[in-house]
Amino acid sequence: MASDRPRPMQGLTVLDFTAFVAGPYASRLLADMGATVIKVEPPEGETLRGAPPQVNGMSGFFSQLNVGKKSVTLNLKTEAGLDLARRLAAKSDILLENFRPGVMKRLGLDYDRLSAGHPGLIYCSISGYGQTGPDSGRPAFAPIINAASGYTLAEFRYQRAQDKPERSRTIAADVLGANHATIAIMTALYRREQTGRGDYIDVELLAGLMNMIPFEIQEAQFPLEKLNVPVFDPIRAQDGYFVVAPVTQKNFHAMAEACGKPEWMEDARFRTSTDRMANWDELFGLVEEWAADKTAVDAARAIEAAGCPARRYMTPAQALENPHMLERGSIVEVEDQMGRHKVVNTPFRFRNAEAGVTAGAPTLGADTAGVLADVLGMDQGQIAALKEDGAV
Repeated sequence: MASDRPRPMQGLTVLDFTAFVAGPYASRLLADMGATVIKVEPPEGETLRGAPPQVNGMSGFFSQLNVGKKSVTLNLKTEAGLDLARRLAAKSDILLENFRPGVMKRLGLDYDRLSAGHPGLIYCSISGYGQTGPDSGRPAFAPIINAASGYTLAEFRYQRAQDKPERSRTIAADVLGANHATIAIMTALYRREQTGRGDYIDVELLAGLMNMIPFEIQEAQFPLEKLNVPVFDPIRAQDGYFVVAPVTQKNFHAMAEACGKPEWMEDARFRTSTDRMANWDELFGLVEEWAADKTAVDAARAIEAAGCPARRYMTPAQALENPHMLERGSIVEVEDQMGRHKVVNTPFRFRNAEAGVTAGAPTLGADTAGVLADVLGMDQGQIAALKEDGAV
């Protein structure tokens, strides 16, 4: 993880009031790019610290989303704690929060108040429905956004079982929201370089997730008489499953050759893309028959070698040991309260700069005294008094 190359956001300070997934992953990306991220937590710690899997009193779920940050505990139920938060904001370039709309204003930590004396502040709010509109005050986690966006019922159309949608743990809405927040923050930083002024950013998870189903959003307005689109079924092999994507004519021909079925190319059911869409399930059934006496790895490799994308389905444990990911540094080891464990690294690389995980996740409140001393210039007596009063 060590490198002599500069990190693009080195020298920038982020004050992070976020919890759960979307906000913490956004601030983690900023930390991965070199920003100093000060994670503000209540005295008991943010909720995700209690999530499984737990090792040595720390959650692995929490750790992966919060690597490379500093942890400061502030009691925002006290005036002294709020005053410290305002003073830290005055020293920060970026502030991130994902409270329900209205909470930060009630605390006196809203953009209008903080930017009045700090016009360069970039302030990003992440919420389920955005800061305005009739639904803005409604609570939302990723499963709620999955339901409200049409995403869950869009996927339901492609399921074989049609009694009710399949249960799911997908947090795509949160991860997308984190990425959208990061993009917006970078854009605001670029604009600040030109104008000297920061900005207020309102990131909405709902619209973000709806952008993941562009076909379904447009088909809802212009319905097809018959839904002839590729749906990628897992194909059963001898020891597991693999997926194949014969999207183009060339892909299909390669798959047919790999399966030893060149006659498929002239079969009236499969000859053209339109023909294949109309008989998609039948085609995949024939591939499954071919794969019945093969391992998933061998079947997928044979099809891929011929020129059609294919891959065995992996468990998360298998994906962590993928030699490709290890060689690229996409999986790295960190050390924190959990001990040594693997996390997924930043999914992009720079040629002339460095980005990636720098350290494990912080122990709760480990950096409170250091941040108050280094950023706010407080001495040990002042910090001890704040602890005595319950502000930190």
